[in-house]
Amino acid sequence: MTTETKAIATTDNALATFAVTDANVGAMYCSVRPTGDRKHDAQIFAALNNPDERLANHINEVLKIVNVSVSVMQILDDETGETDTVPRTVFIAEDGKTYQATSKGIFNALQKAYMIFGEAPWKPALEIKVKQVAVGKGSMLTFDVVG
Repeated sequence: MTTETKAIATTDNALATFAVTDANVGAMYCSVRPTGDRKHDAQIFAALNNPDERLANHINEVLKIVNVSVSVMQILDDETGETDTVPRTVFIAEDGKTYQATSKGIFNALQKAYMIFGEAPWKPALEIKVKQVAVGKGSMLTFDVVG
């Protein structure tokens, strides 16, 4: 490992160390901070509470992301009947549009992006290309950074 790689690998920031565990259900990380301006803060709340789009609907598209939010939640697996602890990631794009995914692959890629590109907000926006890759018997969402 080079010195530069070591520095990147040991970067300590809030999302890089955020854990998706049963003990953290309900925990939330958000790169957007309230400003005290009620109108602006209400827009942030709306974006995080009710995102515009599902990220899965944008496979192979490039999105310009400036902010992110991750919350830990539990969902019921319809096939097994068991609950699974998962990250719910919301991307806030440069144009204000919001995209959400309940995906460990997206969360893992986001943690790596934080280690390499630093914490959001990103200026200029981090350009990502959403992908769906085969894993085991199914598939998983992830992304590549393209700009």
